[in-house]
Amino acid sequence: MQKHMSKLSEIFEKVLYWAVLVLILFIPLFMKFPLLGVQGTFVSVRSEDILIAATYLVWLLYLIVSGKIKVFFKDKLHITFLVFFIVGFVSLFSAAYITYTAGIKLGLLHFLRRIEMIMLLPMVASIIKNKKQAYFYLFSLSLVVFIVNFYALGQKFLQFPAVSTTNSELSKGVVYYIQPFDRIISTFGGHYDLAVFLLMFLSIASATVIYTLKKKTVLGIWLLGLAGISGVILVMTAARLSFFAAIFGIIAGLIFSGNKKFILGIIILATIAVAYPSQLRDRLVSTFTVTIKRSWDGYFSNKDENSGRSKLNIPTLPLTWEQQAKEESSNSAQVNTGEPADIVPGEPVDSTDLGVYRSFEIRIRAEWPRAIRAFTKNPLLGTGYSSIGLATDNDYLRLLGEIGILGATAFFFVLYEVIRRVVMVFKNSDGFTKYLAAGVLAMITAFLINALFIDVFEASKTASLFWIILGITLGLYNIEYGNKKDN
Repeated sequence: MQKHMSKLSEIFEKVLYWAVLVLILFIPLFMKFPLLGVQGTFVSVRSEDILIAATYLVWLLYLIVSGKIKVFFKDKLHITFLVFFIVGFVSLFSAAYITYTAGIKLGLLHFLRRIEMIMLLPMVASIIKNKKQAYFYLFSLSLVVFIVNFYALGQKFLQFPAVSTTNSELSKGVVYYIQPFDRIISTFGGHYDLAVFLLMFLSIASATVIYTLKKKTVLGIWLLGLAGISGVILVMTAARLSFFAAIFGIIAGLIFSGNKKFILGIIILATIAVAYPSQLRDRLVSTFTVTIKRSWDGYFSNKDENSGRSKLNIPTLPLTWEQQAKEESSNSAQVNTGEPADIVPGEPVDSTDLGVYRSFEIRIRAEWPRAIRAFTKNPLLGTGYSSIGLATDNDYLRLLGEIGILGATAFFFVLYEVIRRVVMVFKNSDGFTKYLAAGVLAMITAFLINALFIDVFEASKTASLFWIILGITLGLYNIEYGNKKDN
């Protein structure tokens, strides 16, 4: 019987190994086509959710058959996961049945989505048995970066199709084509998601590329080339915060890896990127003139229908040519003036200024106050998952608003334990593993900076890849410390 269980365990282990590889390739590369929509929200069940769920089922069977399920819950990190999930469930139960601040169905979907993404870390870490396997996953991720960049350029110059989740209509899986005024999204659901994905890679590359170049390996040239094109694509997304978060991540990677002498070069390149005529430069200029200086050419109208429009309706993607034609034919104001159909009196006339204006206004007037109000209603447990809307554009306020002090504290304990182990890998390893750990620490730094203005931990593609990369790194930790008592 034991022999059969051992054989079955080996089969499950092999299936898991290749299943994780499929996830590494599928999650970032397959566009966000919905399978099952959820009424009243942009959230949909997608193919990747089905694949992840199936992989989790195999993983559970593997843990049971191999007898590792008891050991699993003895790990300090896994205990922090469990505490975080318990607090989240209690918060949701309280919100749905005591304070009535969240619906149980939608709240449960958001709760399960968090579990789905975070549990990728321990699953990936548990199936990595040697460095060769970890490095194979990492190389596969580098191929993903290449494909994502290639597809982004194809969208911009070769009319490759795009699928977005930035509004209710596009989130239905509508295929459209990038226009000159659009920001590229590649295989991701929005330009912000793409930008975060690129900053994750650039942060890791900043710590590993110098080491690989010194070793005179083909890998070094490969990583350097990927880093160069990724930087260009990042600028093309015109994502202001992600650009500067990437710079901080790159500098952190250089510091952690002992390559401080290259920091000046990075600052010079960043300055050139900012100064070069692009949407990024235009949006940065608008950030100063509109957000800081509060100066712009305003739109004025006496039309009653315009005065009632919401200032908080931020279109993150411009209309396609076909959609724009329809809008023009149905809205005489846009036909006569050429202004955006939903512009209201007092708002900037320039489309770039308008986007920057609304990006700032929606945060300080709607999203952040909403999260703060939710927190004050129930400081300990918050108002439950899904209670404060689809976006908060600040993950820390979202944590406090949805699951309160207890939930936020539990989540930061998760991060603390993860970071502690990555630091141990960094301090006690050598060769490529050491520099990889340095890069992962830089990635975490950039990710946490981005979380100040973007809900990066809720963005399914980027968040899933974030936990997968951490899982690969902690797989290396387990190889070194798996048989030792963790003190």
